[in-house]
Amino acid sequence: MEKDPHTRSVRRIAPLNPLRAFEAAARHLSFTQAADELCVTQGAVSRSVKALEDYMGEPLFERCHNGLLLSEKSDMLAHRLTDIFDRLSAATAEFRGQKNASILTLRTYTSFMIGFLLPNLANFQVQHPKIKVRLISGTDSVELNRSLEDVRIRYGHGQWRGVESTLLFRDQLRPVCSPKLLDPAKRPYPISVLKDHVLLHQEFRHNDWPDWLACAGGDNIVAKNNVTFEELSVAYQAAISGAGIVIAQKPYFTREIADGQLFEPFDTVLHRELGYYLTIPHERRDVPQVIAFKDWLVQEFRQKHAEEKDRAAVIKLGQPAAQKPVVAAHKSGQSRAA
Repeated sequence: MEKDPHTRSVRRIAPLNPLRAFEAAARHLSFTQAADELCVTQGAVSRSVKALEDYMGEPLFERCHNGLLLSEKSDMLAHRLTDIFDRLSAATAEFRGQKNASILTLRTYTSFMIGFLLPNLANFQVQHPKIKVRLISGTDSVELNRSLEDVRIRYGHGQWRGVESTLLFRDQLRPVCSPKLLDPAKRPYPISVLKDHVLLHQEFRHNDWPDWLACAGGDNIVAKNNVTFEELSVAYQAAISGAGIVIAQKPYFTREIADGQLFEPFDTVLHRELGYYLTIPHERRDVPQVIAFKDWLVQEFRQKHAEEKDRAAVIKLGQPAAQKPVVAAHKSGQSRAA
């Protein structure tokens, strides 16, 4: 007797609710944000993740004072689950005849997500209400299956195999700090003040401070202390809280500088050939939602670049010659970001 193809052994899979909770928590690296997305309490997400860890027989997250961290193994599981839930959602919508929304999956650095994307993403959603953007945060330290992403923000020289690369902006680095640390009214400060302060670093961007000091003429400066963070976004937050001085990308902190949370104590701006690129796998170049997102993102940066030039022109007109910003170009072999 021929076996019914629909009759097969029971699949061994973990409970679906804990899997959903883990996937959302891993994507946000936050139980609280996962709870908001799933419309449950933070405690419910925590219990579900614990249940999944018990089922798997090992921890899925490393809890630390800065938040949640994923191992390489659990990170891969999370991204596979994201792809599975996306396909499940699409299949359900298609079955119900409600396939009105397209999903765009974007992988980006946490610092880029917080510094630029989240404050501006509402503009894209207004222009394209039928495109749902799914954000995945991560660094270059773990290579993921490219099939899990439609587009990706990458830092480097713009040359990667199998993808189309579009430059968004090149390095425009300068130190920023909180008014709690230094008095903005006394800027520009001599770089010698760095000897009395803590410098904040990101572990994969170890050339930022040396390169900036070199172009500012401070090769021999030794800071009071140095603190290194795994996530650049955490280093930025530490600077806002007054913990030290950090090297920042110019496009990231226009709001914080305008609000007075941060300011530039020095005039030197370091320009390098390295930059941030929007990369698209060749097989996805003609996907409508990918085209729409690329066009929007490139236009956003063009507009902000034009606004920056206008502001610089206004400042130049009203600024004494001694206070004109010093801009230096410098090459670096550094090609990883966070």
